[in-house]
Amino acid sequence: MPDADEEVQESVEDDVNDSDEEPHQGRSLRRGIDRAAQRKRKREAVQEKKEKAEAEAKVPKQSKQWLKLLKDIAKKEADIKACEERIAELDNDLREADCPRTRVLGKDRFWNRYYWFERNGMPYGGLPNSSTADAGYANGCLWIQGPDDLEREGYIEMKKEWQDEYYAKFNMTVPERKVMEEGATHVFNAHQWGYFDEPEALDEFIAYLDTRGFNEMKLKKELLLYRDKIVAHMKARMEYLNPAEDKEEIEVKPRTRKQREQSHPEQTVHRCLAWHNDMALADLGHLHSDEPRVRKSAKKAAAAVASQIVVEEPAPMKTRSGKKEKERGRGGPSRQGSRYNF
Repeated sequence: MPDADEEVQESVEDDVNDSDEEPHQGRSLRRGIDRAAQRKRKREAVQEKKEKAEAEAKVPKQSKQWLKLLKDIAKKEADIKACEERIAELDNDLREADCPRTRVLGKDRFWNRYYWFERNGMPYGGLPNSSTADAGYANGCLWIQGPDDLEREGYIEMKKEWQDEYYAKFNMTVPERKVMEEGATHVFNAHQWGYFDEPEALDEFIAYLDTRGFNEMKLKKELLLYRDKIVAHMKARMEYLNPAEDKEEIEVKPRTRKQREQSHPEQTVHRCLAWHNDMALADLGHLHSDEPRVRKSAKKAAAAVASQIVVEEPAPMKTRSGKKEKERGRGGPSRQGSRYNF
């Protein structure tokens, strides 16, 4: 049908003429679509930048003082962070070294605290520069501190109805039981202290502890762990305070007359006098019992030297008045005579 082909061709030409794009002459290029997309992206970027600039223009500009304050805050935050990291590092070192100032071994049924100070941040035998470093012990005692006020009021000095209930069950109150079991040397508050200094007393106390209670179970475990070292230091302390005499017989040789004349009675030397305060000498330059050397300042020293200089008096000048006075027999001082004492 020739008429139908002509109508289809005319409709295609009308669609091409109605479109905005220019008709391609000859063959079509594939890069045209890419260039159109690139131009579109550029237009969108310019539009976005323009909108951002308009939004920033609406926000009020910050003053210089405000910007400086923000910088200072940021700097302080960095310093705080550095300090926190340093604190964490030191805490880790303390945890690894495990040397707190005082560490309690545990508590008993009456809430007494027990300390063995040799394990608190120092060698078991004490510091090398201590007064008993050669004796092989630092303290040699197991120390006992009484209960705290809160613990005493809550567990020992209880309310009257609780005390009556305890008395009806055990025929005694808690304070009476404390005095009976601890003996004459009981400690009743945190300001009172006691100690064990004999291995036999320590063993009796370990046997006295009851592991059915949580406090004494933990305390007995710690005491058994350090028992041998505590006993060794107790024995070293006893030997140091009570030195044993040498039991070997010493051969007595007859002394000559010269030796008898030169012999003198032995003088008792106290062991504490053998210790020297080297730390005071190193830090201060003198012992605490000695007076420190007075050091004069440079100005005072110069003034003292100047005061020791002797100034010679100038010879008196001969004047007519002085000559006349000498002739008259007076001989008074002249204007620059001894009247001026330099």
